[in-house]
Amino acid sequence: MTAQLPARVRAWFADTFYCETPDQAADAMADATRWGWLPALSGVAVGAGHAREQYEKSAAEPGGMSA
Repeated sequence: MTAQLPARVRAWFADTFYCETPDQAADAMADATRWGWLPALSGVAVGAGHAREQYEKSAAEPGGMSA
């Protein structure tokens, strides 16, 4: 079992990350750039919601930031 693991990982890596033709490489790069921004965008959305919530809390308190 442990002797087969490195070979299986190596085979998976080769199948996943090596493209046979330039067209396959271009398609893989297009997919990476098309969907690579999603995690950053979700972080921005979460941060914006958190900032909005904190602003509302501080505005409601006497002596808050917008007083």
